[in-house]
Amino acid sequence: MADKEVKRQIRGVAAGPRSARRAQARKNGKGGMTGPGSLAALPEASSDAAVYDAIYEAVMDHRLAPGTRLTEASLCDIFSVSRAVVRMALLRLSHDRIVALTPNRGAAIARPSVQETREVFELRRLVEAAAMEPAAERALPRELDALRAVVKQEHAAFERGDVRLWIRMSREFHLRLLALAKNSELGEVGRDLITRSLLMTALYMPLGQTTCASHEHEELIDLLAAGEGRRAARLMTAHLLACEARLRLDGPEDAAAPDLAATLGRPRPAAARGKRRSDSA
Repeated sequence: MADKEVKRQIRGVAAGPRSARRAQARKNGKGGMTGPGSLAALPEASSDAAVYDAIYEAVMDHRLAPGTRLTEASLCDIFSVSRAVVRMALLRLSHDRIVALTPNRGAAIARPSVQETREVFELRRLVEAAAMEPAAERALPRELDALRAVVKQEHAAFERGDVRLWIRMSREFHLRLLALAKNSELGEVGRDLITRSLLMTALYMPLGQTTCASHEHEELIDLLAAGEGRRAARLMTAHLLACEARLRLDGPEDAAAPDLAATLGRPRPAAARGKRRSDSA
């Protein structure tokens, strides 16, 4: 995708905060090598947070489409950082399967295949259905009330056509639902699957349609409140099957290249503004 349109698409989310788990991992240096000569030449993980967060949130909001190219030079100009910082952010995004790094071609937003999409949704059904029984046993009334508030926001966003907020609230619902099981390992796996499936939804969901039905979210909460974990598990399986069925898996259409700086919520680099004026002269 062209940098101009990518910049336009990402405006508004320069630094949406990532999960506490990732923030803590950055703080503790978790996941990095230690010892002499390991990663001493690379910048601290926290220094790439703005780049990482802006790209991550733009993908989750469906403002950066799968297949969008991310050139190091453009990102350096947009965020006023070094190539080392940009490379660290892209490496982390690649580890999270948000970005694909290809030798001699650079970085691009990941473009999952149809087979990968089916496999991820299949695993999501297993994981989220498995969370329902412990969630029914362990969820507190105030937690269910908070979940109902999320569904209300989700439904209101859908009614007024605010697709970006609707996507965000749908993701929030499923993440909070997993958290009710109070099983950190289950939640970790589920978070990664939800993230990847949202990228797949951006690629395969027909324009103007949604994958999740908010009334099914309300029914799931009602079942958990009644302690009906097994019924909630069956409904979750059917719910995610329906989500997958709404995707157009016969092949996505290529999207127009976005304005990268605008999409990432950053001002257009001075060099780019000057070039645009000279081009129009």
